Amino acid sequence: MATTPDRPGCHALDASLIERLHAVQQRHGYLPRAELQQLAVAMQRPLSDVMGVASFYHLFRLVPPPLHRCVVCRGTACFVRGAERLEAGLRRRGVAFETASCVGACGQAPVLVIDGTVGYGDPGALPEQ
Repeated sequence: MATTPDRPGCHALDASLIERLHAVQQRHGYLPRAELQQLAVAMQRPLSDVMGVASFYHLFRLVPPPLHRCVVCRGTACFVRGAERLEAGLRRRGVAFETASCVGACGQAPVLVIDGTVGYGDPGALPEQ
């Protein structure tokens, strides 16, 4: 049967792996490749299994996080008022950012959240680098 795990205790190993990945990410801020290799050896699993789980869940980071966390809101109000131009402006400047479906601050659209602070994301007000 296709839904039956191919190894006994497979789901328990996956749960344990996820918990260990969380611990590694909490310690380093992301999942360094060397730590993933050590984890694979310690759990007697192929590195491809560990990488597969780490890359499947978007909350795990495989690269170090940027110095500042920028989130562009893609809610309807933000979209209508220039979220795409804001994203394009950030890309041109090489600023790493994430997107959110809505941050709940539609009256300030387009919204840019920097390090947890919600602000008006005027695409024309971004400084040149």
